[in-house]
Amino acid sequence: MKIIVFLIAFGISGLSWAQSLILTEQQLNQQLNQQLGKEFPVSLGSWLSAGIELKQLSVELGRQEADKARVQGQGILSMQQGQQRSHWDIEGDFSARPRYDSEQGALFLDEFQLLSYRLNQQSSSPQASMMLPLLLQGLASYLSQYPVYTLDDTDPLQRQLKDRVLSLEIAPGQLSLHGIE
Repeated sequence: MKIIVFLIAFGISGLSWAQSLILTEQQLNQQLNQQLGKEFPVSLGSWLSAGIELKQLSVELGRQEADKARVQGQGILSMQQGQQRSHWDIEGDFSARPRYDSEQGALFLDEFQLLSYRLNQQSSSPQASMMLPLLLQGLASYLSQYPVYTLDDTDPLQRQLKDRVLSLEIAPGQLSLHGIE
């Protein structure tokens, strides 16, 4: 009987050592919006270079799929192939899987999948129809290299949790990082 009481007491005290941080869509979107206005290069070899200037970007957590984020954005895509330059106003819709990197203390989006895209122009060229999905996938792989949220060293909980995250859980509208002190 003493062993059972000890195990229950130990289990309850162990729970008090667990730490969790809940990040909302709003917090992720605030950090993402700091990237607006910057041009991100997309390179597909020496024959084609492109860049996208993000005008709008938002993340929804766990609403379409339980373990994924939906990323929607709008931007101006500039492409240069030899002497030919093109500019397109586009909207893209992606699905991605959140991943926490303890070395950087940051949350990343991986496994981007292009769900849909739309040109916001009256005329669309055959070149745009052929190139845009390829360029958007290139952009997705580029964006997966940059964090959507970095833990704040000035916040005591985030500083303590930074290199101790054991799991990541997604619920509609929020993401939880769980760790042990």
